[in-house]
Amino acid sequence: MSIQQVAEIASVSPSTVSRYLNGTLTLSGTTRERIDAAVQQTGYVHKPRARRAAKPQRPVVAIIVPELTNPYFAVLAEEMIAAADQQSMSTLVFSAAYLAQNESRYVDLAQQLGLAGLLYVGTTVRNPALERAHRTGFPLVVVDEPQELSLESHTVFQDDYSGAFQAVSHLVGLGHRDIGFVTGSMEMRTSQERYRAYCDVLRSHGLDPAAQFRGAGSFTEEHGATALAQILASERRPTAVFVASDIIAVGLVVAAKSMGVRIPHDLSVVGYDDIPGARYLSPPLTTVRSPLADTARAAVDLIAEAIGTPDAALRHIVVPVGMAIRESAGSLTT
Repeated sequence: MSIQQVAEIASVSPSTVSRYLNGTLTLSGTTRERIDAAVQQTGYVHKPRARRAAKPQRPVVAIIVPELTNPYFAVLAEEMIAAADQQSMSTLVFSAAYLAQNESRYVDLAQQLGLAGLLYVGTTVRNPALERAHRTGFPLVVVDEPQELSLESHTVFQDDYSGAFQAVSHLVGLGHRDIGFVTGSMEMRTSQERYRAYCDVLRSHGLDPAAQFRGAGSFTEEHGATALAQILASERRPTAVFVASDIIAVGLVVAAKSMGVRIPHDLSVVGYDDIPGARYLSPPLTTVRSPLADTARAAVDLIAEAIGTPDAALRHIVVPVGMAIRESAGSLTT
């Protein structure tokens, strides 16, 4: 006997019989009784179709970055998205616009939405919302900038000290002794570590960092242009400058053309990050290459571990960096 015969006797469709017998369809008493009677009359033996196992949902991880207009953070977020996809995780990206209240709001929202964890690239040292989330066991990986938390978390930092040490050593090796330092906010660990390396290199060559030009401000092209104007107006004009962020260096190099400054003939410039546009500047920017793909993969590996094994030992990863030597820095005699 077939299911078609049962359907004909019960005056219903074969699919109705199949769904009813599989337990996926609820019927009225009369229809149910007709099908039951037809099954008994025909002696039909139903073999339930093996149900497909429900496809497990991909965990969704939040990514909080300071902004997405800065190529550094845009590329880092893209690399995190790609790395998460390789781990069968989805992502939700939040841009905080360098505002502490936005960072806190997005941390709370990530928990309210029931997301699986958080990759936090913040700029504030203390975030009460992050503290609350972390204390409840919400999986967390802190990237780039450390956080003052009562409980330790997984961290992924780049070796900012080593990168800056290489950059300033490169300028010293080219014969420069008057080397300025330009960065964004000095409240950030990245700026502090890069400045510490800058000072150490100068002191190791008998140079006084306090006597050199230093300009701190925002991580923007505008700050780069402003810093160049300040350099040109300074009493002790440097022959080279280490710019601790490529986005600032872009503003400085572009402004140099309108200010009549020839790079590297009048001023050698070394940046930091190797953002996508660095090689296309005129001249192409010598810079420290931040390994964003490696940083992203390390962070995603840690958040996957934190989600899957909450009691796993905390890990603190430092990603090595290197130089990209191009044409914006030349010897002092150039």
